[in-house]
Amino acid sequence: MDIGLKDKVALVTGASRGLGRATVDALAAEQARLVVVARQSAELEEMESLYPGRCKVMAGDVRDPALPQAAVDLALKEFGRLDIAVVNTPGPRAVLPLEAQDSDFASAFDSTFYPAVRLVRSAVSAMQEAKHGRIVIISSTSVKAPKPFLCLSAAARSALWAWAKSAAPEMYASGITINALFAGPHQTGRALELGVKDRVIGRPDDFGRFVASLCGDTTGYITGAGFLVDGGELTGI
Repeated sequence: MDIGLKDKVALVTGASRGLGRATVDALAAEQARLVVVARQSAELEEMESLYPGRCKVMAGDVRDPALPQAAVDLALKEFGRLDIAVVNTPGPRAVLPLEAQDSDFASAFDSTFYPAVRLVRSAVSAMQEAKHGRIVIISSTSVKAPKPFLCLSAAARSALWAWAKSAAPEMYASGITINALFAGPHQTGRALELGVKDRVIGRPDDFGRFVASLCGDTTGYITGAGFLVDGGELTGI
């Protein structure tokens, strides 16, 4: 099924590995044009050659306050438009709630909350003239069911989702949707870092295709929605 992504322009952060990279590959398979952002790495550098003429890379740290606008400007310069923004920010370190210090929370918001808000603001500004846009936040099940050792992630990502939900009606009036995927463990480096093993976990390529589906032409009436992608791990209603 053609979901309408051919020649649409998508910006993806955290794009070189894990769920971000899977999202890039899924969007490319739908013939979208891409601006991909991540820290400098061999994986990032190879993307332009994998998708020649359809992909531009930007090396940088999303914690740099100037990077989100610079990435949007690159999309406009290279492709003349921006249709999709996939917001993927680093997960904070694992720490138990009563062991977390003020500096830990500040670091979590600096890496996870503020970069995402900056990117959404910049993307919306570029999308408003066209009266069309799709924004997808890659988030975590910690928003729905906080795990004690992921208290920093739960705090920063929950704040981000509350902000995004608050912004959704105003954005929708401009034809822009914003949704989130609350990811459970997938076969990524992050899962290994958190010690996930000996259980069935998600396939990143399936996750990437789900992100792409939310960016298509038929999802214009879906906004402010959060989707659990966790293999049924969370059992609450």
